[in-house]
Amino acid sequence: MTASEVSEAWGKWVADMGEWHVFGGLTYDPKRYPHRFDDIHARGHVERWLGNSKGHPGVFIEAAVVALEHHRNGWPHFHPLLRLRGGLHGGELETLGQAWFRDHGYAKLEVPRDHDAVCSYASKYLAKDLSRGDVVLWPRRGPLAIHEPALKL
Repeated sequence: MTASEVSEAWGKWVADMGEWHVFGGLTYDPKRYPHRFDDIHARGHVERWLGNSKGHPGVFIEAAVVALEHHRNGWPHFHPLLRLRGGLHGGELETLGQAWFRDHGYAKLEVPRDHDAVCSYASKYLAKDLSRGDVVLWPRRGPLAIHEPALKL
């Protein structure tokens, strides 16, 4: 199997796990983080953000697949794909983005246009350079996929 075929299969697998409501990017503010840290600390930051219901009241992240990637300068950043309990009602992007911004840096979060956009996003970012990056699957225990046919966006 070629890298392109693996990436495409990975994207379809992730996209078919259920309805995904949010995708985007999370970066660090270099003024707040003047010294680089390892991927384990970065992964801990994103896991706390995913599970921090007090940090984003009214929004519960039910499932997530988050790719850890590195900028050319070596700094980590993340590409999250999120499923929210109850879906989108308004304000979730701002609430989640502000929670990341308050603690770490910059967030650009968006709503996927359609199922194909999710597949493309997942295959591009989640499978990109896995030898150097990492993928966070959320929740750490329990099912990631919903147990009914995938809801198409």
